[in-house]
Amino acid sequence: MTLTLILIAIGALLFLVIIYNMVQQYLNKQEAEKRTLLLKHKNIINETEELLQNAGQLPFSKAIVLTLYQRILYSLQIMTQQDPTNLQIKTRRTNIEQQIHQVKEHYQMENAALKSPDSDQQAIQMLQIVKRLRAVLRIEHNRGKVGNQVFVVEDRRLELIRLKVNLINLAKRAGAALANRDNNTALQMLKKGLTVLDQIPDKDEQLKSIETSMQQRLGELTSSQKQVAQEQKIREEESEKSELDQLFEPKKKW
Repeated sequence: MTLTLILIAIGALLFLVIIYNMVQQYLNKQEAEKRTLLLKHKNIINETEELLQNAGQLPFSKAIVLTLYQRILYSLQIMTQQDPTNLQIKTRRTNIEQQIHQVKEHYQMENAALKSPDSDQQAIQMLQIVKRLRAVLRIEHNRGKVGNQVFVVEDRRLELIRLKVNLINLAKRAGAALANRDNNTALQMLKKGLTVLDQIPDKDEQLKSIETSMQQRLGELTSSQKQVAQEQKIREEESEKSELDQLFEPKKKW
């Protein structure tokens, strides 16, 4: 009888150990998943805040700014669910809610026109920001946080900004080629830019201004090349005439 009780006790103990290990593994898994989720949303917040900090380089519309702040708020809400006692997250969430209210009530885009990039490097940075903004906009649209109409309008606006950056930078490079007397390169760049502009049906005032400037430069360059070609032709004709005159001029008698 005693042996039976001992065996039962050992079996119960082993059973409890197994149950304890299973519970501990489950808790560890839950904690790991919680940390992973918190880290994921922390990274989303950091990346989104970085985009907001670049609002000085590009004209951010009200819809884009709201989308970015609401993206941060959503991540903070998830983090609050995972860590409800974290006062830092709660405070941050309150601040973002206030920022969203301020944007809704008072935000105005300072200037719809794009600032010209100072260098190729800055142009690349601006294009990277546009690419990231479009990716965020698409994600938020797929999650149902951005309506179809807003998505279409804002995605097209970002696409036009991308085109502006490329065209402004192209015009600058064409100007540099002209300064270096590389007229053929400048001519190719201007024609390329105008071809792109010709395919944009919804040009705004800045794009129209870029197009006018490129057309003017191309006209001046074409006119200059025609003049140079004409002067070259006149020189060649005069040279040929001079050679003929020398050939048929009367020979001197000695």
